[in-house]
Amino acid sequence: MTLLSAYGQQEPKEDMALTHVGPGKPMGELMRRYWQPVCLSEELADLPRRIRILCEDLVVFRDLSGNIGCLALHCAHRGTSLEYGRIETGGIRCCFHGWLYDTQGQCVEMPCEAPGIAERMNIHQPGYPVQEHGGLVFIYMGPPDRQPLLPLYDIIDPTFWENAELRGMRLWEDHSIGFVRDCNWLQHYENVVDPYHLQILHNMISGDQFGSAVTSGDWPDIAFEETNIGVRYRSARDLPNGNHIVRYTECILPNLFMVANIHEKGDVPKDKEKCREISWCVPVDDEHIFGISIVAWPLKNGEPDPDWKAGVDTLTNIRPGNLRDRPYEEKQRWPDDMEAQESQRAIAVHELENLAHSDRGIVLLRRALRKAVLDVEEGRDPLNIVRDETANKAIETHGWTSVTTISERSEAVA
Repeated sequence: MTLLSAYGQQEPKEDMALTHVGPGKPMGELMRRYWQPVCLSEELADLPRRIRILCEDLVVFRDLSGNIGCLALHCAHRGTSLEYGRIETGGIRCCFHGWLYDTQGQCVEMPCEAPGIAERMNIHQPGYPVQEHGGLVFIYMGPPDRQPLLPLYDIIDPTFWENAELRGMRLWEDHSIGFVRDCNWLQHYENVVDPYHLQILHNMISGDQFGSAVTSGDWPDIAFEETNIGVRYRSARDLPNGNHIVRYTECILPNLFMVANIHEKGDVPKDKEKCREISWCVPVDDEHIFGISIVAWPLKNGEPDPDWKAGVDTLTNIRPGNLRDRPYEEKQRWPDDMEAQESQRAIAVHELENLAHSDRGIVLLRRALRKAVLDVEEGRDPLNIVRDETANKAIETHGWTSVTTISERSEAVA
């Protein structure tokens, strides 16, 4: 067999329609049709917070009256960054010449000018609408006349749970699936509907990183399907202990996901244990991402249950591959999600891929995203845009885990 030479081969461009998220880009415009989380509510204290999202630099802050604002980063006066501004009762004051902006971006004070000048100049710092929910701060970056509601999926609807509190968490900075950070948003998001990598990367290559029924035993029976809110996969297997486990993990368009509990050992039968956390894969720009979540944390005697742990990864169950700063040789011997995904290039080149049958989840997800992009381009609302307040209650999601005995499963099939 003759070696295929790499000499003279030209690398094609990345799939910009799905990977580029800046203003005016197809995916960027799709992302801007939804409320996107930018930080935890608790992170807005007495200092402003600089953020970068969808290739835009912004500042978010909570004034001393408790109101939240999100404004363009650079002061409209001379361009000084408002990340160095001072939080006051009436808004945020630029450190350079003291222009004071309220949470709506109106400049209400110009200390260096004569009285009345601020009113006559009528300066507005541009920004975006803000709201809080479930311990997170969300902004809407799209056309003002197309602003939707924040969809209340069942997991983040407080009325859905009998005994739980919603808690915002940075599941990818404190603890995470692999500390993936320095790559395009899509190659990490696609990982959610790639169950086969669990068997190879997290078991065969790096050893059993979960110590649960997710990767133990024989190969699972895997199937992919579209849902009314996105794409999910089903993974089922018989366990050596005589039980049968089924896991459903779902991507919710455009950039939300739920991962069925990877800690489940399958020891005790249970009927459809719903995912209790929902996460966002948020593009910082075309080559960086961050992750943030809302967790429905169970209560015990009216307080957060200290014995419960989130279903993805926790500080008490962090696998070595999650550490970003570890020796290069160790990364080569025991790679994790970070190495596998970030090494696809900063932006994966789809034209160079050779997708196989096991990649059906990726194919379905890309197809759904292309449909949503097209909807926006042709003036239609894409999937999961909610405008009816009466219908915005406990919108059903489809991520869960169940454990039955093999005999019960056989009887149900028969």
